[in-house]
Amino acid sequence: KIEGMSIGDSALDFFSEKQINNFFNYDHLPSDMKFRISEFYSKEDMKMDKYDSMQIFYKPEDKKFILHGVLGHVDCSNKNKTECNKVYKNIGNSISSIFENSKGEKDTFKHFDDKSGKSIVTNYSFKVNNGYITITYTDWSNEVDWPDNVSVDASTTEVTNWIRNDYGTKE
Repeated sequence: KIEGMSIGDSALDFFSEKQINNFFNYDHLPSDMKFRISEFYSKEDMKMDKYDSMQIFYKPEDKKFILHGVLGHVDCSNKNKTECNKVYKNIGNSISSIFENSKGEKDTFKHFDDKSGKSIVTNYSFKVNNGYITITYTDWSNEVDWPDNVSVDASTTEVTNWIRNDYGTKE
């Protein structure tokens, strides 16, 4: 669960359809629209316990808004790199202890949104049931205006494969 939400839940158990439709989405980016990504932020009327923002993944034509992915972000703009890395390691250790029988895979690469090639992403993924749990630390370079962040993502294999195939734009 991420902020109480799990794969297979209906977003309607947490939000009204109007709220969901008013969340920021990524429909303007290249995608085959197999899934919609909706993003919302922790604020007074929607206070989150652990995360500063979240993304949910659901099929656009699904009127029940069944969740196929849930992602929580921790914004590190008020933390230095050491503190942000500590958040990443603490979350990773916590999830590792839950899935102690699963072998996690670590991957480090340059973030494709930073054309300077200086932003580094570190992922730690666990294959679980029909999906993945991934903890990510994004160390943005000074060449971009985004703050470093840590995220936790629970997604079905279908969503993970869709993202890995450039949101369905390449097969």
